[in-house]
Amino acid sequence: MASIRCYALALGTLVLLIAPSTGQSCGERKAANLLVWKGQEAKDGHWPWHVALWRSMGGTISYFCGGTVLDNNVVLTAAHCLQTPSGLIGRDQVTVQVGRNRLKLADDRTKEHEVLDMFVHPGYTAVSVDNDIAIIRLATDITYTNYIQPICLWDRGEDLTPVVGSRGFVVGFGIDESNRPPGSLREAQLPVVSNFQCVRSNPNFFGPTLTEKMFCAGDRNGTSACNGDSGGGLFFQYGERWVIRGVVSFTQSRSIDGISNKVCDPEEFTVFTDVAKYLDWIGQYLRKAGPTPPPPVDNNPKLNLLGLDTCGSNAYPNRDESSKPVFLGYPWVGLLEYTETGAREKKTICHATLISDRYLVTAAHCVVNLPPRFKLTTVRLGEYDKTTTRDCGIIDGQSECAPPVQTLRIESVVAHRSFNTPKFANDIALVRLRDRADVSQRNVKPICLPFSKELRSYKPSAFTLTAWTAGSSAAKIERSERGVVDTVECQEKYTEESIALVKTYREICVLQEPAQGSRCTFPASGAPLQVVQNVRGSQRYVLHGMLSYGPKTCSTTFPDVYVNVGSFMDWILDNIQE
Repeated sequence: MASIRCYALALGTLVLLIAPSTGQSCGERKAANLLVWKGQEAKDGHWPWHVALWRSMGGTISYFCGGTVLDNNVVLTAAHCLQTPSGLIGRDQVTVQVGRNRLKLADDRTKEHEVLDMFVHPGYTAVSVDNDIAIIRLATDITYTNYIQPICLWDRGEDLTPVVGSRGFVVGFGIDESNRPPGSLREAQLPVVSNFQCVRSNPNFFGPTLTEKMFCAGDRNGTSACNGDSGGGLFFQYGERWVIRGVVSFTQSRSIDGISNKVCDPEEFTVFTDVAKYLDWIGQYLRKAGPTPPPPVDNNPKLNLLGLDTCGSNAYPNRDESSKPVFLGYPWVGLLEYTETGAREKKTICHATLISDRYLVTAAHCVVNLPPRFKLTTVRLGEYDKTTTRDCGIIDGQSECAPPVQTLRIESVVAHRSFNTPKFANDIALVRLRDRADVSQRNVKPICLPFSKELRSYKPSAFTLTAWTAGSSAAKIERSERGVVDTVECQEKYTEESIALVKTYREICVLQEPAQGSRCTFPASGAPLQVVQNVRGSQRYVLHGMLSYGPKTCSTTFPDVYVNVGSFMDWILDNIQE
């Protein structure tokens, strides 16, 4: 477990409660307390607005703060979670997880989101505790479920005086009484006290720091917020609705065995940033205050080159995926062909996926730094059975044959310039054909890319993989459903191999297919992950992942890693031409 990370200020032993390591209704529980310090485990779905923030750094990904969902793409947290003495942490280092109730064990209720922007209150500095509040805007929209909901902001009238004596709930994954992070989300009920009472309890500490935009809460009995709870909320219930009034900010540190530690003192009050005093500032970032401009990629004129009205052909929109024919069902899956010195036949080592009549995407490692004896020459499209010259199969009891396979010469290849920096990262490349593919044929059609924010926001628990296996053990393309693995669990596995998922949102981890008897096979590189989504009013296939790397042996627990295609949409559009 990573060591405790705290930001020491020039205010003596003040502790910012950071990580133990590095048209919709709001405020309603849809599913039907050890800090939190000496609270109790929170029930699944009781705090559907709570957010876990994770940071990728130094080859590890660690939980570091909490947050609260305000709307589909806005999360509220503490400024000190994002701003360090050396500056704002990189947004590409932060992963936002919603729907998470267990710190080390995720389930399909947990969804991850990439950060688009971070906004620290302009009045906050890393050497102060004033204005300790910040906003995270997500690159993809949150989908609300019984376990993921937004909180309501304070709307209890114009009197913004903290409700002294009222008891609110603080929630978090902060360290518990054993000085370790808990396994599950915990909750504790704390009473609000007056600032006068707070200062009087410890004048030397609270006197110089407490302002009218903060308030204190706690019983001073061993139950409090602690390291790792920062950024989380203090919630109050009014009728059937919950509202957020505070953001966990700081408390005093305590001594352990006579040694001063940057660890919370549960016998002291906890200080919260008063959310009600920042409603105007928060409001400018909420979607209801006005439409959020979409990312530039959503309106890029080059999207017209992708044939968005016809991509992702789905001949069986009302069928379960497992009951659809594989033959002619996934006509965008192609094979890269390589000539090998001294060999008569071309090798097919990697997949490539057709995204227009002129372009395919593949893994960069399939086209960069090839062995000298290999030369990439052509792409084979419309293939089903590699052992036959003409593909035929049975569809719904009827024998059908596919049009001839198209073998097309490659005009150029563009690999991501940051491929393999760091190891295995940015494993994506574009292949441009010399002549256009004939996409009027049933066996050759482009798939849709996740070109809109709505498409990229979809977070399924499983994808459909269509692939040939590596080597020559299977001649026909195969299909399987692959469950998504939480990136925190995925990173822990790969840390053992000294591989860092540095930008977790750019990669998708999925389970391998269990071995059947003695059969243990792997998809060939670049194999596509797809899912059916609503694209301009019809149910069509959208490409989300391409196989990048995985373990050398079959494993039911060690996942494979796929490039997250949606995170490279801007790069794809920058590099395609008419």
